[in-house]
Amino acid sequence: MKMFNFFRRAIQIAAKDKSPHRLLRVFPRCLSTIETPPKEKTVRLSIPKGIMGQPTCHTHPHLVQPDCLTWGMTQMEYRERRDRLVNKLVGEAVNMHNTHIIVIPAARKQYMSDQIPYVFRQNSDFYYLTGCLEPSAVLVLVKYAQSQDYRSILFVHDHDAHTEMWEGPRTGCTNSAALFGIDEAVPVEKFGNVMTNLTAHKSSVLWYHNEMPTNPDVHNTVRAILAGNVSLADPKRALHFMRVVKSPAEVELMKASCEIGAQSINLAMACTKPGTSEHLVNAILEYSCKQGGAEHLAFPPVVAGGPRATHIHYVANNQKLTENEMLLVDSGCQRWLYNSDMCRTWPVSGKFSKHHRILYELVLSVQKRLIEILAEHRPPLHQLFDDMCRLLGHFMQQEGILPKHLSGQELIGVSTCGQTTPQSPKSSAASASGSRTTCSSRRATRSS
Repeated sequence: MKMFNFFRRAIQIAAKDKSPHRLLRVFPRCLSTIETPPKEKTVRLSIPKGIMGQPTCHTHPHLVQPDCLTWGMTQMEYRERRDRLVNKLVGEAVNMHNTHIIVIPAARKQYMSDQIPYVFRQNSDFYYLTGCLEPSAVLVLVKYAQSQDYRSILFVHDHDAHTEMWEGPRTGCTNSAALFGIDEAVPVEKFGNVMTNLTAHKSSVLWYHNEMPTNPDVHNTVRAILAGNVSLADPKRALHFMRVVKSPAEVELMKASCEIGAQSINLAMACTKPGTSEHLVNAILEYSCKQGGAEHLAFPPVVAGGPRATHIHYVANNQKLTENEMLLVDSGCQRWLYNSDMCRTWPVSGKFSKHHRILYELVLSVQKRLIEILAEHRPPLHQLFDDMCRLLGHFMQQEGILPKHLSGQELIGVSTCGQTTPQSPKSSAASASGSRTTCSSRRATRSS
């Protein structure tokens, strides 16, 4: 009733004044005491010019497309991922009205010995949310209680003339916020102090993956904070569910990674002959992948001739290949942290023996039938795995390799996998960033 009287009085005042502007002056002033409009985060994203700590569209146009932060992916795509993660974690939390702090560390440099580093490989979760390739950084997303928005903070190493003289440029705090579309960039040395202030005198939920820490320094800081009025929750499951569903840009990048990997295996096939060493085939795979645009191989490849192919993780790759052997190669490459993974077998001499051909045709028949099943009703992956075991067992029984008295269920029991969340091939074919895109038909034909 009071609201109705207010509006009626305002209209009467404006009518007596005979001024249309009087009504406009009265309403905004009074409405502001009734409702505060939500503040919208101003989105002004652009790639800064100048030399940064990683390739940009300005410094490396042959690697990064215009207006993209990384290959095919814009700053806005990374920001939307952060938005979705915050909304998902806070929205599903029991204590959603508390302050929520999400901590995602980057990987640290790893060393072979003393000062000899391994090739740096960024933490996939951190990269998925930032696009940042610099080591030892930390992403912190803070959603304050009763706030509609959240704040993003990126802790990075600031400029250091001595270090940059030896290792190359850093992005630094000045440019990191603009480059990665983050609200604030802070020197990584201040991570502990900032976290202490964020969690002081308030009940907070700290989202942090506590198992197998990515960065021991960050882990120790988080453990110290947990002694206070802070509860711990794990963001990994929610984040990985997000990563399963790929954007169009991610799909294109996965295709590019698979194409590079396929061409490397084609070249390895062409160069294989009796007397060649497994090590040489390994070198051809790596050379071809890097020539095609990959940063490096996705994992140590398996190049296994003859009986060595029965060792799933054989990576010594130091034997000579003989004429009557089959060669198994399990290889893949990494392009902007998206990996391909494909497995193929072919005869060292270029011709199948009778028994080699039987096994090859058997595996090929199973592959073709599984593709038909996918086209018919797209079953979940655990069902597809069971179908594969049954088909392999059936064909191997026909060839006399397995006893014919074994039932289909017994054949499945021979090879079991751990319990996982059932997924359809459509959802899980887009594997998580940094995990393998698998094409393991083991065919001896061309890989493309």
